[in-house]
Amino acid sequence: MKPRHDARPEPEIILPGDPDIRSRRAAHRFGEGFPFVGVRTSHRIYTARLGPFGLILLALALAIAAAVMLILLLGAVLFWIPILVLLVAAAVISGLLRR
Repeated sequence: MKPRHDARPEPEIILPGDPDIRSRRAAHRFGEGFPFVGVRTSHRIYTARLGPFGLILLALALAIAAAVMLILLLGAVLFWIPILVLLVAAAVISGLLRR
């Protein structure tokens, strides 16, 4: 059975204390051993727990973003009210003139 070209490779299991890991990572960075263009590589992502101050800042940022969206939405509604009033008035006047 032929291997599929679009199949994702399985992750490599690296044992703790592997002495060869640095040389493999260096070779990986410089593209050695990768004859195919566009080969995906893995990246390490670091995360941290948010403390109380970080949570307060995050909540404040979300509240500010929500307030800005609300102001933009209300501004759009307030912008269209006079236009709708003019359209309704034009329809009423047009209806009265046809009689």
